[in-house]
Amino acid sequence: MSRMTGKNNITSKQFNRGLLLKLIATKVCRTRIELSKATGLTKMTVTNIISEFMQQNLVAECEEEQTEVCGRNPILLEISPKAPKVIGLLIFRDRIEAVLCTISMKTLATESIQFDSLTKEQLYEHCFAVIDRLLEKEKYILGIGVAAIGPVDIWKGVILNPPRFYGIRNVPILEVLKERYAYPVFFDHDNNSAALAERLFGIGRNVQDFLFLGISNGIGSGIVSGGELYHSHRGIAPEIGHISIDRRGPLCVCGNRGCLELYANTHIVLKKLRAAAGEGAGADDPSGTPETASFADFCRMPPTTGTEAVFEEMLQDVSAVLVTSVNILHPEMIVLGHDCIDWDERHVRRLEELVNERKVVHDQSPLPVKKAYFGKEAQLIGAACNVVNQMFKGELSSYIL
Repeated sequence: MSRMTGKNNITSKQFNRGLLLKLIATKVCRTRIELSKATGLTKMTVTNIISEFMQQNLVAECEEEQTEVCGRNPILLEISPKAPKVIGLLIFRDRIEAVLCTISMKTLATESIQFDSLTKEQLYEHCFAVIDRLLEKEKYILGIGVAAIGPVDIWKGVILNPPRFYGIRNVPILEVLKERYAYPVFFDHDNNSAALAERLFGIGRNVQDFLFLGISNGIGSGIVSGGELYHSHRGIAPEIGHISIDRRGPLCVCGNRGCLELYANTHIVLKKLRAAAGEGAGADDPSGTPETASFADFCRMPPTTGTEAVFEEMLQDVSAVLVTSVNILHPEMIVLGHDCIDWDERHVRRLEELVNERKVVHDQSPLPVKKAYFGKEAQLIGAACNVVNQMFKGELSSYIL
């Protein structure tokens, strides 16, 4: 566990409180002694802060930790069931989802609206509808976190011009939600948010540097560097799907040619899989109706020569961009999300093999490729994490700390 140093002075009150809440919520530390050792704060400082948390119903004591050491067993700490809850909102191309979570990211309720067409006004209405339904279940809310498809302007809270998003552009979603709701609202790209969820509560909890890759009908990424989510000074999230793998390739909506997204997004690959399956299907073949099979269906089906060739082509294309990214960032791990969660493990291992064969640094530390702990919910949970991460940094002091 990396040391997250606290500060033993009165001006750092909010920072220390946020840090201790983070360590408890993420279950990195469960006792007062562990909190003191992990942060460098004095035992008295930790005890005083925890006492205040308990009075505020933020933290509760649970069963004592059983040890073989003589004397009193340490009392375990956890986020109180009475603590405020968090709402996360995900804006995607075919749906809007909302989740009600605890500060520890336990899901309490979800709401969603599916669509195949959308206007900007309908987008707002759908967002209000799913949030309002959750507020009917819980009024004690810490804040609302938003995760949206990109490109986005994170600092201004604007969804800019996402491809294949019904022509909707320049959506000031942060401003709109702040006008309607009397809660703090925080905004980020959907894959940044997923990376944050995996860093705080998921497979990246003990990893300082990793790359999150999300493949659906678009391809996006999030970067964790030095234990923190990477944000550029312009507030634009990394767009790995728009790295070109063929400068003479087809024109992308972004203006570039040969973008990875044109070859390896789920929608494109699914068309190729259906065609490959249809070519080899017989009357008694269970894959004889490939036009109705989903991408997840193909991931579960017994492989054929044709479908495996399609998957191999996808993995080759994705690995080409990942190797470029790895050679720049040198992460400790690649985390897969969105429709990659449906991949068979042989596809995950094949991608791992391709990346490790081609990355520039060949040492005794192969780069692991793993599926997200939160699976297909990583972006949604990440939306809620956009709120708690601010609390962990002490930025919501006026509201709760």
